[in-house]
Amino acid sequence: MLAKESPELTASTLLDDWVLSGRPTGGDEARYFMLNPLPFQVGRKPGLSLMLPGNTVSGLHAEFFQQGSTLCLRDLGSTNGTFVNGDRLSGATELHDNDLVQFADIPFRLTRSLGANLSHTRHKDTCDQALAIVQFDQLLTGKAMIPHYQPIVNLTSGQVVAYEVLARSRLIGLETPNFMFSAAAQLGLSAKLSEQLRRVAVEDSSQLVGVPHLFLNTHPSELDTGTLLLSCEELRRMAPRQPITIEMHEGAMTNLGDMIALRKGLEQFDISLAFDDFGAGQARIAELAAVHPNYVKFDRCMIHDLHLADAARRRVVAMLVQMILEVGIVPLAECVESVAEAQACRDAGFILSQGYLHGKPLPAAHYVEQARFERARAHLKDTETMDALDSAVAPPQSPNSCQSEVH
Repeated sequence: MLAKESPELTASTLLDDWVLSGRPTGGDEARYFMLNPLPFQVGRKPGLSLMLPGNTVSGLHAEFFQQGSTLCLRDLGSTNGTFVNGDRLSGATELHDNDLVQFADIPFRLTRSLGANLSHTRHKDTCDQALAIVQFDQLLTGKAMIPHYQPIVNLTSGQVVAYEVLARSRLIGLETPNFMFSAAAQLGLSAKLSEQLRRVAVEDSSQLVGVPHLFLNTHPSELDTGTLLLSCEELRRMAPRQPITIEMHEGAMTNLGDMIALRKGLEQFDISLAFDDFGAGQARIAELAAVHPNYVKFDRCMIHDLHLADAARRRVVAMLVQMILEVGIVPLAECVESVAEAQACRDAGFILSQGYLHGKPLPAAHYVEQARFERARAHLKDTETMDALDSAVAPPQSPNSCQSEVH
């Protein structure tokens, strides 16, 4: 419980002043604390402007103060540190609207109040973002990640030929890739997160039957840092026999020379390349031919309701698919959600398909249980068949046979 705190506010009573929003006691509801008057001291000791009950917080932890017209924050020799936007303070620092302020492991968002226009939802959202960043290090250990696998199927046979791996986590505020990379961007760790997601996906996929072909995503920052090929080399060492395809967003194809070099580098590790979201940006067929990825994944905007599209749109899609095929690249339709869409994709010439029609992204445990069920059903069917065959070919038993056996 907070021993002493600045007046707790509601969205309707906030004035044009600095406000901390957070969940200092771990509850579901965000709480708001006006930094008035200054200096405003934070710590575990009773009698401070904001008393935090956590054992990780020092008795006198940190202090907000005014320097001229600027709001500043300094650490007061705390054991576990004071952080602003993920960086630990070594002295005083100037603060800005929407900064993330963290006392040990307790996060707050610092904002300028906007009077009646400041919504409760906004503060709850920013508080969740702050909590997400505090938990982010747990993602990088891999323990909180739960890879989900979405089937990629051959449109002709219906057979599953690969899985795209999509990231999920157990952590509040970091459940989906969008949330994860939003937090990673604030910490400058997008490339590192992307690398870790691929490592965990390859390790986790060992639960699946056989050695599945995995489509693994990348982040554009990995091209800038030059870490992508090193990461792929590590994946190949981890899983020498694993079929792997690296997905690159079409929009990342800004430098033709770099993309050709990436393609050749991946070939050295026997890893394929796919261009993702084709058609969402500039669909550049000539550059695709030069880079020559193994797969091109057509964006949802080109697939959605294709069966209902007019003849002109369907001809354009079919023409693009044919051009992709002619240069030796496999076209894949994304976000296929109905049998009618799948048939329209077949008619357009697509080879592969992915979407809810074929299955939602699910964890490996689902596929393990599904395989166990299929084996049990197949065994039962085989047993029933053998029983039927035995009864059909077994000779009729003599009435006296049991008696003669006794003698």
